[in-house]
Amino acid sequence: METFEELLARWRDAEARGDPEALAPLLADGFRGDGPDGRVLDRDAWSGHAPAGAFRWTRLQVTPSVGVATGHRDGAGCTVVAERRDGRWRIVNVQRGS
Repeated sequence: METFEELLARWRDAEARGDPEALAPLLADGFRGDGPDGRVLDRDAWSGHAPAGAFRWTRLQVTPSVGVATGHRDGAGCTVVAERRDGRWRIVNVQRGS
């Protein structure tokens, strides 16, 4: 992906569809996702979880190598952290609130 914003758009769409094949390549090998129930999921487990619906981003912070997006879906908070390595953006962590 060329930009952090493009990564977020692809992630949001894959999450909304519950599409593990589209989601898996967007996640870094060491990905960890924190769900509202307190469970921490690795890349494979996150790719197979239930659809999350569409998020609305309220704040983006981007440097040349790190991006952080915060937003919400139906009142639930969400933070996505991504890194750019070898010219590609990948998500390293997602935190979802209830």
